[in-house]
Amino acid sequence: MVRRPSVRTARPTRRARVHVRAGRRGMTLMEILVALAIIIGIMSISVPTLYNVLALEQHAVTRQLATTIAFLRDEATLRGVTFRLAFDLDAGTWKVQAGSPDATIFATPEEREAWERDIQDRMARYTQREIEEGAADEILDQTGRFDELPGVVLDTVQELPGGTRFAWIWTSQWEEPVTPSAVPPEDPADDKIVYLYIFPDGQLEAAVLRLVSEDDPDEGYSLVVEPLTGRIQMESEEIEPETLFAWLPLEAPELPE
Repeated sequence: MVRRPSVRTARPTRRARVHVRAGRRGMTLMEILVALAIIIGIMSISVPTLYNVLALEQHAVTRQLATTIAFLRDEATLRGVTFRLAFDLDAGTWKVQAGSPDATIFATPEEREAWERDIQDRMARYTQREIEEGAADEILDQTGRFDELPGVVLDTVQELPGGTRFAWIWTSQWEEPVTPSAVPPEDPADDKIVYLYIFPDGQLEAAVLRLVSEDDPDEGYSLVVEPLTGRIQMESEEIEPETLFAWLPLEAPELPE
């Protein structure tokens, strides 16, 4: 009978067992350091890139507003209407509205609010049917009828891009710049609204708008609207409207009767 030679499985030596255990462990300290260096390198590239993207968006929306105002100045002359831009500081939106050429403009917001209350009281005397039949047209004509008129371009609400907000807006109707609410109101009707008027004769209301980054209020652009020359310019630094337009009269001149 032929006996087969027995085959013994070679047992790993102590050194081999050590290598096997080492191969089953996680990342070495050197590998972790290399991974951290790669992550830090990527972050150092992506953070400035993200900042540049936000800065470009702020620049783009400021330029869009400048182009819109210049366009509306020409349209107001051609159409014979008064335009106004309604800026909602709390919602971060703006919208174009059109009104009659004899739209009433006030020196202060308080005067406008008192006049609007008077108009509402007078309109309350008419029924809806009487209003539709034109019985209250004389009163409505005094309001300027700032509505979303058919055929008016840019009559949809425009939103600021993400990461951008209104820092403040100043027009000649306000003594100081208007800032957004510290806590946005629950009712949109209570949002802070600032109007910028553009008249049929090509005149513009003096205004300064400041748009900034939500994360860094020191970074942004200022849009300056000059009333007489009609010039619209962008500035990277913050502008003080009280100093820039100190030459504007605080009250309108009295016209002879």
